[in-house]
Amino acid sequence: MSLNQSIGALLARLAVGSIMIVHGAGKMFSVGPAVMPMTQFTGFLASLGIPAPSVAAWVVALVELVGGLCILVGFLTRFAALAVAINMLVATLLVHLPEGFSDSELTIVLCLVSLALVSIGAGNLSVDEVVVDDRSTSMVPIGE
Repeated sequence: MSLNQSIGALLARLAVGSIMIVHGAGKMFSVGPAVMPMTQFTGFLASLGIPAPSVAAWVVALVELVGGLCILVGFLTRFAALAVAINMLVATLLVHLPEGFSDSELTIVLCLVSLALVSIGAGNLSVDEVVVDDRSTSMVPIGE
């Protein structure tokens, strides 16, 4: 991957990772600009008819926080980005899109940028480059 492509991947990781960390920390620790305490988030999921809302709330919060951290530093990026993409797709379909397109724009963009990271990987400016042979974690069989 060229330096320009790696910088592009880094910028995508910074955008997705930072947003996901803020939302995950808001749920798990009730801190930051996106606070929704876990009890409130669990109740919200229950009101949507989500099965096992307590478990779902913790899974969502962990995907957001841990997945966001992994994406930010570029560690197991393809797997973390896939989890975030699925999370954002579900959030778009169940929560934001019913409120109108403008309410779902952020989750759509986060989903699509996460899918781009699944496709391209973390780039050379990442922990994956140092620790993980990125070809072994490729989820999409593409020629390099």
